[in-house]
Amino acid sequence: MDDSRPSAPPVIALSAYERNGEAFSLAPQYAAAVCQAGGLPVLFPPQCPEARVILSRCDALVLTGGGDISPDFYGAPCGNSIHAVHPDRDAAEIALAREAIARGIPVLGICRGLQIINVALGGDLLQDLPTSIGTRICHRNAEHDPVLHEVIVLPDTLLRGIVGQDTLEISSWHHQAIANMAPALRINAIAEDGVIEAVDMPDNPDVFAVQWHPEHTAAGDPHQQALFAWLVRRAARRMARGVGQGATKN
Repeated sequence: MDDSRPSAPPVIALSAYERNGEAFSLAPQYAAAVCQAGGLPVLFPPQCPEARVILSRCDALVLTGGGDISPDFYGAPCGNSIHAVHPDRDAAEIALAREAIARGIPVLGICRGLQIINVALGGDLLQDLPTSIGTRICHRNAEHDPVLHEVIVLPDTLLRGIVGQDTLEISSWHHQAIANMAPALRINAIAEDGVIEAVDMPDNPDVFAVQWHPEHTAAGDPHQQALFAWLVRRAARRMARGVGQGATKN
């Protein structure tokens, strides 16, 4: 028997969102993928003033998808394509990302979550991909359905180690992406049009983010499910060191 294994599943905080003042919500695929990986998902509203307390009670954080980030947070004027902006969510999640990274809490950023991490660490965003780079690759279609396309996985990266492949088919739903990447980040994958699709932090093995939506296809694609398995493993490792909430309380 391996006594180093935690006695309870890692608690994984999932940031919720709201649409036009409606109830806090989150697509169920996020929680399903975390459960499949062996984690215990907990939904929380990042707009709550005490949201950062979540980090002291959870073992990892998933920064989920959602609307655009206000350009105020990276010092740019607001373009005409900006929509579904919730500055309170932006402020809370930027603070959460910075604190989680500082405290060594594993973080997985998904779509908007990748953008939050980049902005939190000093980067900025392309506000509208069709305007900035054209439409050779469709990253989001007009029918509001996810788009499938390939990304190129760079060698000797965290993503390459997780999926063991040099290309991946991914489910995409975004019109913004990294413009100037934060200095602390490293590119792990790109689309054929040059859009940055995945990043990690070379100096912090517990931070990873993708521009696509792995939860869309994780149930049938082991390579996408592997991203959630990575997060739960990192959380369990932190617990085993006696750091995480799950390692200190029943």
